[in-house]
Amino acid sequence: MILYSHAQIIYMRQEDRLQLIWAGTFIMSGIIFALAFWFTPIIGTLATLGYIIMYVGLSIAFLMVFRSMTRLNTEFVDSLKGKKAEIEQMKKSIERKYLKKRIDEQTYKRLAQDYEQQLTELEVKIKNLKRI
Repeated sequence: MILYSHAQIIYMRQEDRLQLIWAGTFIMSGIIFALAFWFTPIIGTLATLGYIIMYVGLSIAFLMVFRSMTRLNTEFVDSLKGKKAEIEQMKKSIERKYLKKRIDEQTYKRLAQDYEQQLTELEVKIKNLKRI
């Protein structure tokens, strides 16, 4: 079972939206481009220039959006790694308490199992986010 975080689902939805916008503008501009050449060669030439300018602008905009999404993904992975380190410290702490007989064996096992489950979930999330 693959667990996706809320941020990862939003990331996927934004990527899908951007692809749909790109495809829609490509189709619309292609239709406008064809109609412009059909009616008047001069307007067709102007449409060609507009078409080129529009796609250069869209390409720059998409690059900026994807760069910011990558930065957010990196920041989210870093925060998950921080949580992982924190849970590992807590796990070591309960182990020391157990060895010093400050907590009983049942409590230690329950807490250790809980921390191990949290660590496993975080590792899966980090692994999945690194793939993106």
